[in-house]
Amino acid sequence: MTRDLMHGVEVKDLVRAAYRHVPPTTEAVARKLYSDEELAQVPDAAIQRALGVANHLRHAEIAPGDTILDLGCGGGIDSILAARRTGPAGRVLALDFLPEMLERTAKAAREAGLDTIEPLDGELEAIPLPDDSVDLIISNGVINLAARKTRVMAECARVLRPGGRLCVSDLTVEQEGLPPEILTQPAAWAGCVAGALAETDFVRKLDRVGFTEIEVLDHQPLSIDDCALYPLFSDEVIDLMRRLIPAEQHASVATAVVVRARLP
Repeated sequence: MTRDLMHGVEVKDLVRAAYRHVPPTTEAVARKLYSDEELAQVPDAAIQRALGVANHLRHAEIAPGDTILDLGCGGGIDSILAARRTGPAGRVLALDFLPEMLERTAKAAREAGLDTIEPLDGELEAIPLPDDSVDLIISNGVINLAARKTRVMAECARVLRPGGRLCVSDLTVEQEGLPPEILTQPAAWAGCVAGALAETDFVRKLDRVGFTEIEVLDHQPLSIDDCALYPLFSDEVIDLMRRLIPAEQHASVATAVVVRARLP
């Protein structure tokens, strides 16, 4: 898809600006995605900054001692839960391209008493790790923010060891279902919807860069009301969605999926 290569600089600038102006709390997102038992393992600072779209960690099959790469660590909630499971012999490399997010994850890790989480400054399209260095890649609502999604998936394949796994949450959208007025809104890009792929395209891109055993394990519809939980969707965009999207589609303007795959 040509749109996979378009406007990379503009998209990064837009995401950078949007994520630097997240309100003091997005706890409602955390309460929607994670169980009370999971949240009991996480400091409040990470719960207050949750911006994921699903709970892929339930399907990630994390093993003690794993080296895990968390793409787009954000406030650190998934990095911390992953570190709890991989244990003191494991490592969690928490990657983000925003210093503010890396600082939040580092702070949350200290509050959790975890010294196995390592903040990593870098971009999805150019992961600053050597080849064959990671056992598992996780991410939550992040790949859809990248303009060059095929490049991101190729980078995932590069840094994973042979037999390495990928388990991510992401948004998928059938683009013909969204009015152009929505697709061109900056907040819709930052909120993941306008930049999301169709599910078949997501799977096809993973296959193209060498992943096998690709499974789509979970589908959760995202309603307009769900979008309103995310501060990146401005009141203006939510209003546009309510007015321009047919009422029968309001309950499912996008789908949050969990995708699992591995390298040969």
